[in-house]
Amino acid sequence: MSKGFLSGKTALVTGGTRGIGRAISLELARQGARVIAIYARDRKSAEAFQASDDVKATGSEIECLRADLTDDELFKAAVASLKEIAPRLDIVVHSAASGVHKAAMDLSARHMKWTFDINLFAIHNLLRELSPQIPEGGRIIGITSSGGTRVLPHYAAVGASKGALESLFRHYAVELAPRGIAVNLVSPGMVLTDAVDAFPDSEARVQKSLGETPTGKLTSAAQVGGLVAFLCSEAAGQIVGQTIVMDGGRSVPS
Repeated sequence: MSKGFLSGKTALVTGGTRGIGRAISLELARQGARVIAIYARDRKSAEAFQASDDVKATGSEIECLRADLTDDELFKAAVASLKEIAPRLDIVVHSAASGVHKAAMDLSARHMKWTFDINLFAIHNLLRELSPQIPEGGRIIGITSSGGTRVLPHYAAVGASKGALESLFRHYAVELAPRGIAVNLVSPGMVLTDAVDAFPDSEARVQKSLGETPTGKLTSAAQVGGLVAFLCSEAAGQIVGQTIVMDGGRSVPS
Protein backbone atom coordinates (compact mmCIF):
# COMPACT_ATOMS: atom_id res chain seq x y z
CA MET A 1 0.00 0.00 0.00
CA SER A 2 1.33 3.42 -0.93
CA LYS A 3 1.14 6.44 1.35
CA GLY A 4 -2.18 8.19 1.18
CA PHE A 5 -4.43 5.19 0.41
CA LEU A 6 -7.10 6.74 2.68
CA SER A 7 -6.98 10.10 0.94
CA GLY A 8 -10.41 11.70 0.67
CA LYS A 9 -11.89 9.60 3.48
CA THR A 10 -13.19 10.79 6.84
CA ALA A 11 -12.53 8.78 9.99
CA LEU A 12 -14.04 9.03 13.47
CA VAL A 13 -11.98 7.63 16.35
CA THR A 14 -13.47 7.44 19.86
CA GLY A 15 -10.83 7.88 22.52
CA GLY A 16 -8.73 9.21 19.68
CA THR A 17 -6.45 11.62 21.54
CA ARG A 18 -4.64 9.29 23.96
CA GLY A 19 -3.03 5.87 24.09
CA ILE A 20 -3.98 3.40 21.37
CA GLY A 21 -6.63 5.75 20.01
CA ARG A 22 -4.03 8.48 19.54
CA ALA A 23 -1.82 6.12 17.54
CA ILE A 24 -4.79 5.08 15.39
CA SER A 25 -5.71 8.72 14.72
CA LEU A 26 -2.15 9.48 13.67
CA GLU A 27 -1.85 6.48 11.33
CA LEU A 28 -5.18 7.12 9.64
CA ALA A 29 -4.16 10.75 9.14
CA ARG A 30 -0.77 9.62 7.87
CA GLN A 31 -2.58 7.61 5.23
CA GLY A 32 -4.49 10.69 4.10
CA ALA A 33 -7.75 10.51 6.06
CA ARG A 34 -9.37 13.47 7.69
CA VAL A 35 -9.66 12.36 11.33
CA ILE A 36 -12.16 13.43 13.98
CA ALA A 37 -10.78 12.31 17.35
CA ILE A 38 -13.37 12.17 20.12
CA TYR A 39 -12.38 12.68 23.74
CA ALA A 40 -14.55 12.88 26.85
CA ARG A 41 -12.92 15.22 29.37
CA ASP A 42 -9.19 15.93 29.10
CA ARG A 43 -9.30 19.11 27.00
CA LYS A 44 -5.69 20.03 27.81
CA SER A 45 -4.32 16.76 26.44
CA ALA A 46 -6.56 16.99 23.36
CA GLU A 47 -5.44 20.52 22.57
CA ALA A 48 -1.80 19.54 23.02
CA PHE A 49 -2.30 16.57 20.72
CA GLN A 50 -4.02 18.63 18.02
CA ALA A 51 -1.16 21.16 18.07
CA SER A 52 1.60 18.55 18.27
CA ASP A 53 4.40 17.96 15.80
CA ASP A 54 3.13 14.38 15.45
CA VAL A 55 -0.13 15.65 13.95
CA LYS A 56 1.63 18.19 11.76
CA ALA A 57 3.94 15.46 10.43
CA THR A 58 0.99 13.46 9.09
CA GLY A 59 0.22 16.15 6.52
CA SER A 60 -3.49 15.64 7.24
CA GLU A 61 -6.09 17.16 9.48
CA ILE A 62 -7.01 15.86 12.92
CA GLU A 63 -9.93 17.58 14.64
CA CYS A 64 -10.45 16.94 18.33
CA LEU A 65 -14.10 16.91 19.39
CA ARG A 66 -15.11 16.90 23.04
CA ALA A 67 -18.02 14.51 23.46
CA ASP A 68 -18.97 12.59 26.60
CA LEU A 69 -20.97 9.84 24.91
CA THR A 70 -22.28 8.52 28.25
CA ASP A 71 -24.26 11.70 29.01
CA ASP A 72 -27.61 11.90 27.19
CA GLU A 73 -27.57 15.64 26.50
CA LEU A 74 -23.90 15.77 25.57
CA PHE A 75 -24.42 12.73 23.35
CA LYS A 76 -27.21 14.46 21.45
CA ALA A 77 -25.04 17.54 20.99
CA ALA A 78 -22.14 15.42 19.74
CA VAL A 79 -24.33 13.59 17.22
CA ALA A 80 -25.73 16.88 15.91
CA SER A 81 -22.21 18.25 15.54
CA LEU A 82 -20.96 15.13 13.77
CA LYS A 83 -23.85 15.11 11.33
CA GLU A 84 -22.97 18.69 10.44
CA ILE A 85 -19.19 18.45 10.15
CA ALA A 86 -19.01 14.90 8.75
CA PRO A 87 -22.08 14.10 6.63
CA ARG A 88 -20.06 11.20 5.21
CA LEU A 89 -18.17 8.90 7.58
CA ASP A 90 -16.01 6.31 5.85
CA ILE A 91 -14.37 4.89 8.96
CA VAL A 92 -15.50 4.55 12.60
CA VAL A 93 -13.04 3.18 15.15
CA HIS A 94 -14.11 2.55 18.75
CA SER A 95 -10.99 2.83 20.88
CA ALA A 96 -12.46 4.58 23.93
CA ALA A 97 -12.41 2.32 26.97
CA SER A 98 -12.51 2.54 30.72
CA GLY A 99 -13.53 0.38 33.62
CA VAL A 100 -13.20 -0.58 37.26
CA HIS A 101 -10.45 -3.04 38.10
CA LYS A 102 -11.73 -5.19 40.95
CA ALA A 103 -12.50 -8.83 41.67
CA ALA A 104 -15.85 -9.86 40.21
CA MET A 105 -17.61 -10.14 43.57
CA ASP A 106 -16.45 -6.64 44.52
CA LEU A 107 -18.10 -5.03 41.49
CA SER A 108 -21.24 -3.05 42.20
CA ALA A 109 -24.00 -2.34 39.71
CA ARG A 110 -22.61 1.19 39.43
CA HIS A 111 -19.15 -0.18 38.53
CA MET A 112 -20.63 -2.38 35.82
CA LYS A 113 -22.84 0.36 34.42
CA TRP A 114 -19.91 2.79 34.20
CA THR A 115 -17.80 0.24 32.36
CA PHE A 116 -20.50 -0.89 29.94
CA ASP A 117 -21.68 2.67 29.23
CA ILE A 118 -18.25 3.63 27.89
CA ASN A 119 -17.07 0.38 26.37
CA LEU A 120 -20.30 -0.88 24.80
CA PHE A 121 -23.37 1.36 24.90
CA ALA A 122 -21.56 4.50 23.72
CA ILE A 123 -20.50 2.98 20.41
CA HIS A 124 -23.83 1.20 19.89
CA ASN A 125 -25.80 4.40 20.40
CA LEU A 126 -23.36 6.32 18.20
CA LEU A 127 -23.56 3.82 15.35
CA ARG A 128 -27.37 3.75 15.48
CA GLU A 129 -27.29 7.49 14.83
CA LEU A 130 -24.44 7.66 12.36
CA SER A 131 -24.66 4.43 10.34
CA PRO A 132 -26.74 6.13 7.60
CA GLN A 133 -23.69 8.34 6.99
CA ILE A 134 -21.39 5.37 6.36
CA PRO A 135 -21.19 4.63 2.62
CA GLU A 136 -20.45 1.46 0.71
CA GLY A 137 -16.82 0.59 1.32
CA GLY A 138 -17.05 1.89 4.88
CA ARG A 139 -15.25 0.36 7.84
CA ILE A 140 -16.20 -0.08 11.49
CA ILE A 141 -13.47 -1.35 13.82
CA GLY A 142 -13.57 -2.05 17.55
CA ILE A 143 -10.58 -2.39 19.86
CA THR A 144 -10.96 -5.34 22.21
CA SER A 145 -8.58 -7.39 24.35
CA SER A 146 -7.81 -10.94 25.36
CA GLY A 147 -9.89 -10.32 28.48
CA GLY A 148 -12.97 -10.56 26.32
CA THR A 149 -12.48 -14.33 26.08
CA ARG A 150 -10.10 -15.13 28.97
CA VAL A 151 -10.12 -14.63 32.73
CA LEU A 152 -7.63 -11.98 33.84
CA PRO A 153 -7.14 -10.72 37.41
CA HIS A 154 -9.11 -7.56 38.27
CA TYR A 155 -10.60 -7.52 34.77
CA ALA A 156 -14.11 -8.90 35.24
CA ALA A 157 -15.97 -5.69 34.42
CA VAL A 158 -13.82 -4.69 31.43
CA GLY A 159 -13.57 -8.28 30.20
CA ALA A 160 -17.33 -8.72 30.30
CA SER A 161 -17.80 -5.48 28.35
CA LYS A 162 -15.22 -6.53 25.77
CA GLY A 163 -16.86 -9.93 25.36
CA ALA A 164 -20.18 -8.19 24.78
CA LEU A 165 -18.51 -5.81 22.32
CA GLU A 166 -17.12 -8.70 20.29
CA SER A 167 -20.52 -10.38 20.09
CA LEU A 168 -22.22 -7.12 19.12
CA PHE A 169 -19.66 -6.39 16.40
CA ARG A 170 -20.14 -9.84 14.88
CA HIS A 171 -23.84 -9.03 14.55
CA TYR A 172 -22.97 -5.65 13.04
CA ALA A 173 -20.70 -7.42 10.57
CA VAL A 174 -23.43 -9.71 9.25
CA GLU A 175 -26.10 -7.02 9.16
CA LEU A 176 -23.95 -4.36 7.48
CA ALA A 177 -22.02 -6.52 5.02
CA PRO A 178 -24.82 -6.31 2.39
CA ARG A 179 -24.28 -2.54 2.44
CA GLY A 180 -20.59 -3.04 1.66
CA ILE A 181 -19.49 -2.06 5.18
CA ALA A 182 -16.82 -4.28 6.74
CA VAL A 183 -16.88 -4.63 10.53
CA ASN A 184 -14.01 -6.17 12.50
CA LEU A 185 -12.18 -6.04 15.82
CA VAL A 186 -8.52 -5.80 16.77
CA SER A 187 -7.22 -7.49 19.91
CA PRO A 188 -3.67 -6.25 20.56
CA GLY A 189 -2.92 -7.87 23.89
CA MET A 190 -1.06 -5.65 26.35
CA VAL A 191 0.08 -2.28 25.04
CA LEU A 192 2.08 0.03 27.29
CA THR A 193 -0.20 3.03 27.71
CA ASP A 194 -1.49 4.98 30.72
CA ALA A 195 -4.29 2.42 31.00
CA VAL A 196 -1.84 -0.22 32.22
CA ASP A 197 -1.01 1.94 35.25
CA ALA A 198 -4.62 1.56 36.44
CA PHE A 199 -3.99 -2.08 37.38
CA PRO A 200 -2.99 -2.63 41.03
CA ASP A 201 -0.34 -5.14 39.88
CA SER A 202 0.74 -3.37 36.69
CA GLU A 203 4.47 -4.12 36.84
CA ALA A 204 3.98 -7.83 37.59
CA ARG A 205 1.38 -7.97 34.81
CA VAL A 206 3.81 -6.46 32.30
CA GLN A 207 6.59 -8.86 33.22
CA LYS A 208 4.26 -11.85 33.02
CA SER A 209 3.06 -10.77 29.59
CA LEU A 210 6.63 -10.34 28.34
CA GLY A 211 7.61 -13.75 29.67
CA GLU A 212 4.69 -15.45 27.91
CA THR A 213 5.12 -13.70 24.55
CA PRO A 214 7.22 -15.66 22.01
CA THR A 215 8.57 -12.48 20.38
CA GLY A 216 9.71 -11.20 23.77
CA LYS A 217 8.11 -7.84 23.01
CA LEU A 218 4.79 -6.19 23.70
CA THR A 219 2.71 -4.82 20.85
CA SER A 220 3.14 -1.07 20.37
CA ALA A 221 0.32 1.43 19.91
CA ALA A 222 1.81 2.35 16.53
CA GLN A 223 1.55 -1.28 15.38
CA VAL A 224 -2.11 -1.33 16.36
CA GLY A 225 -2.59 1.86 14.34
CA GLY A 226 -0.99 0.20 11.34
CA LEU A 227 -3.27 -2.82 11.57
CA VAL A 228 -6.38 -0.66 11.88
CA ALA A 229 -5.29 1.31 8.82
CA PHE A 230 -4.83 -1.91 6.85
CA LEU A 231 -8.34 -3.05 7.80
CA CYS A 232 -9.56 0.23 6.31
CA SER A 233 -7.90 -0.49 2.97
CA GLU A 234 -9.46 -2.00 -0.14
CA ALA A 235 -7.22 -5.05 0.28
CA ALA A 236 -9.04 -5.88 3.52
CA GLY A 237 -12.53 -5.68 2.06
CA GLN A 238 -13.20 -9.40 2.44
CA ILE A 239 -12.14 -9.48 6.10
CA VAL A 240 -15.53 -9.35 7.81
CA GLY A 241 -16.66 -10.17 11.35
CA GLN A 242 -13.19 -11.15 12.56
CA THR A 243 -11.21 -10.46 15.71
CA ILE A 244 -7.62 -9.96 14.57
CA VAL A 245 -5.18 -10.85 17.36
CA MET A 246 -1.89 -8.93 17.48
CA ASP A 247 -0.06 -10.14 20.57
CA GLY A 248 3.34 -11.45 19.46
CA GLY A 249 2.12 -15.04 19.62
CA ARG A 250 1.13 -15.01 23.27
CA SER A 251 -2.29 -16.53 22.59
CA VAL A 252 -0.99 -19.36 20.39
CA PRO A 253 -2.20 -22.65 21.95
CA SER A 254 0.62 -24.75 23.38
